[in-house]
Amino acid sequence: MAGVDRISALPEEMKVSILSYLPTTDAVRTSALSRSWRHLWTFLTGLHAYLDLYSRHRRHSIGSAESFSHILSSFRGPIHHFSLRCFLDDSKHSYLQRFLDIIFQKGGLWALSVDSMHLPVPVQLPSLRSLKDLHLEWVDISLPSDFHGFEQLINLNLHYVCISHRDVQLLIDGSKKLMSIELSIQHFKSPEDAAAGEEQSSLVCLNCPLLNCLRFEFKEENQAKLRIVSSPCLEIAHITMIPSSVEWTVRLGAATLNFMPDIAHISHLTLNIEVFECLAFVDEEVPHTLPVHFRQLRCLKLIDPMFYMNEGTFKWFCCFLRSMPFLENLELQCVCLLGLDEEDGGPFEYKKKEDGYLCLDQTLRRVTIFTRKLRDLQDLMWMIHFILLNANVLELIEITYSNDIKKIKPRILEELCEIDKASADAHVVFVDINDMS
Repeated sequence: MAGVDRISALPEEMKVSILSYLPTTDAVRTSALSRSWRHLWTFLTGLHAYLDLYSRHRRHSIGSAESFSHILSSFRGPIHHFSLRCFLDDSKHSYLQRFLDIIFQKGGLWALSVDSMHLPVPVQLPSLRSLKDLHLEWVDISLPSDFHGFEQLINLNLHYVCISHRDVQLLIDGSKKLMSIELSIQHFKSPEDAAAGEEQSSLVCLNCPLLNCLRFEFKEENQAKLRIVSSPCLEIAHITMIPSSVEWTVRLGAATLNFMPDIAHISHLTLNIEVFECLAFVDEEVPHTLPVHFRQLRCLKLIDPMFYMNEGTFKWFCCFLRSMPFLENLELQCVCLLGLDEEDGGPFEYKKKEDGYLCLDQTLRRVTIFTRKLRDLQDLMWMIHFILLNANVLELIEITYSNDIKKIKPRILEELCEIDKASADAHVVFVDINDMS
């Protein structure tokens, strides 16, 4: 029947369920529809908001800090999921703590995500028994002296945060159910309650019986400050490093080597390719293999938007391959991976059969290359040469690209056809990501 409002006739529980799929700003605006909708949004248990008090462009912002505090206080019950992205000017930093205090007092919080999108804003976290997922970005974290941890926490993501060694250790030690940890510490600060002149431990130790995935960013401020004491369930590790000078490149390379034994039992390893550059600065004499063998490793992923690989970094790449005897999958995610000769800037000539790679002899079956532009593939040909010449049981090289060039350059195809293959079963497949459904 025309003009019948069937949605308003639905049960309240169903209408609240419909509101849960809307952005918070739109859910709150439904209070103006009619008297029956006026307070429905206050029964929501999830809140995802964007608050901009810094920029003039506030189109998607939920409003002022005062109105947002009122919205939070108006919720009838616990808010299980709270996500906030905010721009706060210096005079409004205290509002973030006020928002969180309201959420904490309601109890029942399962997932908390805060991104201040600016300079780190100070926040104090209480012990929360129900919290399972914690994601903090650009936040200055402190813990109270009576902090007891998060008993149910499964995922911990600290990205570009400021925190003391003491507090990050308390977070980890008080969360025995952690399965995923991501640490990207902007700055390790000294705890405020440290005694004057007392030397503080600079080492964060992981003793996590259920930890499955670890992401760690080696930086100048936190290099060599993570050690895995016990993580029998750890399977996946992501290591990133961001050096800014030759001195720190050497230090981060040494820190990476020291960290290798801690993750020797994992099955999946992701590195940004800059790791090889840092290692190349540690010592000109590249070892034949790493200090430890990754006998459980099945997948190695190398990521970087652009990297120029010289002879030293290529030797470290080979060192990793020799230390991973049962590697089955190799992934390269890059825009451009150039092989340059140190003397004249020419392309690599590593187009020969080499011995000493157990994984290339017996286990490596799939190589996946992701590149944005197919025309950059020419810069990857030296790597494809190396793989095809040395991988005896290789079945597939899949090259996934994303650009507007519909035809593969004939000379690239011609060169691929002329490469000698160690495996008669090896196929090279091109996939245009724009054509994938």
